[in-house]
Amino acid sequence: MANESFSAYRTRITQIVCGLAFLGVVMFALRSLMAGSVGKTAMVLVLALGGALVFALDDKYWVLLPFLFASNIAIPSLPFNGKEIGCLVVVGVYFVRVAAKKEHVFRFDRDLVVTLPVLFWMFVVWMLNPVGLAMFGSSVIGGRFYFDIATGTMALFVLSTIRATENDARLLFFAILAGLCWALARGVIFPGTDPDAIVFTGAEPERSTRYAFVVCSSIFMLLFSYWSLSSILSSPLRIPLFVVLSMLVVYSGKRRAFGTIALVPFFRMFLTGKERLLTIVISVLAVFFLLFAVAGDGGAYRLPQSARRVLAIVVPDYQRHGDGGFYDTFRREMREQARFVIHDDPWFGRKGFAMNFNETSWMNFGGGLTSLYAGHAYAGNWHSTWYAYAADFGIPCMLFWFLFTVYVLVYAVRACRIVTVGRFLPTCCLFYSLWFLVDTAFSYTTGHAGFTTRDNFVSYGLLLAIVRGYKQEQGLSAS
Repeated sequence: MANESFSAYRTRITQIVCGLAFLGVVMFALRSLMAGSVGKTAMVLVLALGGALVFALDDKYWVLLPFLFASNIAIPSLPFNGKEIGCLVVVGVYFVRVAAKKEHVFRFDRDLVVTLPVLFWMFVVWMLNPVGLAMFGSSVIGGRFYFDIATGTMALFVLSTIRATENDARLLFFAILAGLCWALARGVIFPGTDPDAIVFTGAEPERSTRYAFVVCSSIFMLLFSYWSLSSILSSPLRIPLFVVLSMLVVYSGKRRAFGTIALVPFFRMFLTGKERLLTIVISVLAVFFLLFAVAGDGGAYRLPQSARRVLAIVVPDYQRHGDGGFYDTFRREMREQARFVIHDDPWFGRKGFAMNFNETSWMNFGGGLTSLYAGHAYAGNWHSTWYAYAADFGIPCMLFWFLFTVYVLVYAVRACRIVTVGRFLPTCCLFYSLWFLVDTAFSYTTGHAGFTTRDNFVSYGLLLAIVRGYKQEQGLSAS
């Protein structure tokens, strides 16, 4: 009786404190609005809503992380993007819950050992060439990248303590879907508002709108993890949905997005070992459809230049020039820059993200003293995962990242073999396994030593939470 009375008393105190805090936030927001500070008002209201959401989710607070990663929401007047906010919130709430004895204390286990070599080598490089704290505020270059790596690592450690249930996986699935739909709607309605987007010169609004449809490839992969190919073909509503998603991806002009929807059916067939013949037949029909679309271009219709750029992968002789170009001169030049850096110092590359004189000049004068390629190189945008780690931290770091990638891929394949029952647990397991396979398949065309580390660590942590939760439900070893 005494324990029940104390519990009810503590709950009442918590409700009163939260109510007073919410009232204070509303009053501060109204005061800021009356003072004409719209940005601060929006920030306070969003933070209040986020705090209330975290409180309502209770032990499901970690589901905010995949939502914020999928949507990448930017809060006005805050110098963080959605992914950074997600990591900070999850880590912060975890420590609060540990202090309140509502969460298990983190324990280092064998599935996390594989991250140590990469982190150790990055720490050594940072010690040899530390970046100043003044560069922490930059989202282009400097200490901000180390911040992303650190928060992604801590988020991974927190997620490794989670044991997701079927209900958790259901919530996770819809959180990812909601985040992706949010990102798609924002990109179409407000083009160029992505905090991580790079605005190019020439036809900026149209190109930015097209790039918003890249999100459709992730929606395609998520839904394809939920529905089998046979169930898609047997539904009169799902077939048009996937056709529209594919057409929007082609229109986006991003070849990696197109490659994602082309490879996902084969990767899914490999992971599950099911629907092999059906997958091959549908893929052959899809190739014939694309060839037919290319053959009819210029007659009854004319494909957009962005679509020609994507379809050049299927027909290499098709529209090699202009925006539909097949050759990628930019990436070739970036790799030349990376090879020069690696040759100069194969052990430590350019020694992390600290800025030297040339990089400082580029930062201060907006690239006026350097070429476009050098500017991307200074910012770590090597457009290749392997060159990124080798050029920024040296060849040993690239090899350590290769070992981590191989371990995660093996873990993902084995996980998809184990998680065979239920509905949403295998869906989320399959989705993140497909994500790693696609990311590895296109690792030669994109990658950043800071962002790739953060994103892959978080995705790996979510995969651990899903698989360990399933094993715990089945009475298997969760580690």
